[in-house]
Amino acid sequence: MSASAISPLLASSGAFADAEIEEINVTGGRLPVLEVGQSVTVIDTQIQPALRLDEVLKQVPGVGLFRRANSLTAHPTTQGLSLRGVGANAAGRVLVTLDGVPLNNPFGGWIYWSSIDPRSIGEARVLKGGSASAFGPQALAGTVALTSFVPEETGGFVSAEYGAFESYSLNGAASIVGDKGYITFEGGYFETDGAFLLSEEQRGPIDVRAASDAERIGVRGAYELSEATDAFFTVRYYGENRTNGLTTALNETDGVDASLRLVHDAADGPDWEVVAYYRTNDFSNIFSSARDERTTERPVLNQFDVPGSGGGILARLKFDALEVGIEGRRASGETNELFRNLGDGFTRLRVAGGDQWTIGVFADYLHEASWGELSVSTRLDRYRTYNGSRVETNIEDGSEVRNDDVPNQGDFQFSGRVGLRHEISPAVDLKAAAYRSWRLPTINEFYRPFRVVNDITEANPNLVPEKLYGFEIGLDYEPLNTVRGSFTYYRNWLEDGVGNVTVAFGPGFFPLGGFVPAGGVLRQRANIDRTRIDGFEVNGEVDVLSNWTLIGRYQYADAEIVRFAGNPDLIGNRPVQTPRHVVYAAARHTNSLGWLTLEARYSSGQFDDDLNERRLDDIFTVNANIGFKVTDSITLTGAIENLFDAEVISGVTTTGLETIAQRRFWRIGVEARF
Repeated sequence: MSASAISPLLASSGAFADAEIEEINVTGGRLPVLEVGQSVTVIDTQIQPALRLDEVLKQVPGVGLFRRANSLTAHPTTQGLSLRGVGANAAGRVLVTLDGVPLNNPFGGWIYWSSIDPRSIGEARVLKGGSASAFGPQALAGTVALTSFVPEETGGFVSAEYGAFESYSLNGAASIVGDKGYITFEGGYFETDGAFLLSEEQRGPIDVRAASDAERIGVRGAYELSEATDAFFTVRYYGENRTNGLTTALNETDGVDASLRLVHDAADGPDWEVVAYYRTNDFSNIFSSARDERTTERPVLNQFDVPGSGGGILARLKFDALEVGIEGRRASGETNELFRNLGDGFTRLRVAGGDQWTIGVFADYLHEASWGELSVSTRLDRYRTYNGSRVETNIEDGSEVRNDDVPNQGDFQFSGRVGLRHEISPAVDLKAAAYRSWRLPTINEFYRPFRVVNDITEANPNLVPEKLYGFEIGLDYEPLNTVRGSFTYYRNWLEDGVGNVTVAFGPGFFPLGGFVPAGGVLRQRANIDRTRIDGFEVNGEVDVLSNWTLIGRYQYADAEIVRFAGNPDLIGNRPVQTPRHVVYAAARHTNSLGWLTLEARYSSGQFDDDLNERRLDDIFTVNANIGFKVTDSITLTGAIENLFDAEVISGVTTTGLETIAQRRFWRIGVEARF
């Protein structure tokens, strides 16, 4: 094989002592991408306190989902990542790839984090700032590039865990390795009764725990076609079911992903890579409203069938200093939903959706000299949204009550990045970059409305692409191989950022969204003209004593809406769900017998609404985990998230109803290798 790495069973159970770990390649057969001048944080996803990968990634300040809730309780449509205080968005403003294949949902842009086992990931690279070239239009604020472990020998593992809220999980993987390649079978199941989303004081008889279950199964492998060319394939199925705090507030997802990659890594001559992928999923969801002081509930929106599918292809040709390529993506989806329930059942049917595609050509150039490196990346995309429609009918007689004329859109978008690395001394590097990136709104943002309690948000088929302009400058410091640090200042301007903008307050009937009950708010997705973000990041890491590592990270992000002709009252406000200060600190110890991790996280207050009236207080949480190697093949594990059960409010309504997230969650487990 032209690429190799350790297997997940070795990483999670056996390779604890530093002396036992060799230099390995965890690229999973990918050609490298340019990172000159870019702030990059590399995360080892193994032996972490967090159960899910989205929570692991929060080790990087500024990385997070739309709200403070993690994927254990967050609604799946809010599980897109954002970075650097650019402004949280349910669809996410960060591209997430696995071995170069985008994981963002083709309909809504979010990620199904329950479909990814952190133990199957060799490395997570968090690239901050707008990315161009092969990453394409979804990498507005950055990229999280995940790489899979490649097994070196035949074997596998099975693990079982039990935890708080009657939670349990089973996971396993088995690999067969031959002279020409390997094949790995992976699977897992998770189930929990979940925690209540409201405090005991605010709950009523209708409130239930946020129960969920998730399952996944997949096969991936590689085959050496020649000495320089490898073929990699992946097929994955995942499913998820959730109860969102009320008996009738349910959602369900089923999805399939498939990809094929060919990588040519020649000893001489150009290298090349070709990637093709396809994914499809079917989503259903019910929004319910609590009534009569939370003694009764009523379904208010039944999205009974929300299919989405998408695919893409990427081709790259790399010479010594120059790379050229072409990439295209297509997505299609619609929402079929029942709405307008006045007490005797739903009376209206809505069908809304459309299609979109992007295709782009790109080129990267890298100049290397004695003083450092200079890189230039350019990309030109053509996009199109088409077949858009929104039709609403009266269920009783089939008459049409609404039929929107949704215009097609299409245009060119440019993205680019210039990066610089200059070696000031053997221990200090100067880095700098300037960039322009963009993001096409998702089909979900164009066409699918949603509801949280009595807060209603309407879609907007007239949205235009988001654009991010920015620059950064900083220093990387590494006087010893045991001491590493960096400082980065950045400034970003987000133009036409998609946000949920307040239109009206209930009670009342409004043509845009229908009836809004008392205490409710009507919002619509809209392009906010310009948001400015000033910030800096500080990172430090020190290896001390015997196999101890101390880590400290801090981000300051001063974000402010500076121009919005459509609603001048929002000028000066901070974007929703955007804290000004985020701190991460950790101490980790590994040896031949196991590991111990302690980590603490702080996030300052943030707002849950565009008017900056619903403030969420600061939060401070502590996580820990431990592993003990009983034999060469058996390991006992324990972990706890939010050790002191700090109250984490992820959302608040006009009437003061507070959604609680990240409850204390402990688990113990055992893992066996074979």
